[in-house]
Amino acid sequence: MKVRFNFYVIGLILLTMGVSLIIKSQLGASPWDALAVGQSNLFKITVGTCVFINGIVLIFLNAFLMKKKPEFLAALSILVIGLMIDFWLLIAFEHLLPATTLLKWFVLVAGIIVTGIGVSIYLQAKFPASPMDTIMVAIQSRFGFNLRNSRILSESFALLLAILFKGAIGVGTIVVTLTLGFVVQFFYPRFEHLLLKWQDVKR
Repeated sequence: MKVRFNFYVIGLILLTMGVSLIIKSQLGASPWDALAVGQSNLFKITVGTCVFINGIVLIFLNAFLMKKKPEFLAALSILVIGLMIDFWLLIAFEHLLPATTLLKWFVLVAGIIVTGIGVSIYLQAKFPASPMDTIMVAIQSRFGFNLRNSRILSESFALLLAILFKGAIGVGTIVVTLTLGFVVQFFYPRFEHLLLKWQDVKR
């Protein structure tokens, strides 16, 4: 449990760092993060606060779709994610403002890699997933779609909302959507092997 918890914490640190780098690139964020940026600008609250509010709404939506009780442990995860995103955006990366197109792309690519590594690590813990990830499973459970189509539907829903709220939509949104899955797919088995190795050492 201790090893899994360490993976969870490290994964969330890297995940939120990567998300913040992508937002800071100013080239566009993933649909759910782009939505949070748009809401932040509209309502004059932090991006992390918007991530948390959206997560709470999704917890109840997911419960409705899957006909289950709301997964309140997921609220703790999304609270931590929201707080850490605000830490990176408002404190650690406060002065990170890439001035050239090359620097913006560098920050975007770095963000995608770090996010992918973070997701690959935090998923190993098998703790409650982010509501933004769970909605894909909820759609599959309710409507019988496969996971790929469920993900496309959930991301399209978030993208529509991001457009309505004038979120951070740009070429980076397309790049993140197309590449992040491959980064996770590359790193996930490596960290899975590392987790098993560490667990064996602890026994």
